Amino acid sequence: MKNYIKNYEKLQSKRDVALGWYDKQIMRIDFGIEENIFNEQLTILNIDTKIANVANNQIFLEKLRFVNVRQLSLREVNYSPIGRLIIHDMREEKVDFPNDMRFHVHDDSGYGENDGYGFINFYCESIEAIGLEEFPYSDF
Repeated sequence: MKNYIKNYEKLQSKRDVALGWYDKQIMRIDFGIEENIFNEQLTILNIDTKIANVANNQIFLEKLRFVNVRQLSLREVNYSPIGRLIIHDMREEKVDFPNDMRFHVHDDSGYGENDGYGFINFYCESIEAIGLEEFPYSDF
């Protein structure tokens, strides 16, 4: 998944990559529309995921931005049980997709079958790493 994300090295440089990290829970979902100087509008989805270190219990918020989001579907978002997102590069699929729907992103069921529960599902044109912040409550 991480090789599809622009600027991902920005996140990697702030943590010890030799230690085991895992996604714990999506903490924030923010959807909006941005407009450039040419009056072109892009849908933007920012997602903050709490990640934890297996060895020392260090916890960070990983901030990702999904650009030109299409067909966004959220279900049962009163509590976010989503732990990990799966990203499929549609260029690797046998089906033709428009360039603005390059990535198919959805939640993971946790059973290793590349399927999801259907809590979050969308397509996007690109993915960018925004930042990595220490989680304010390390014992959370």
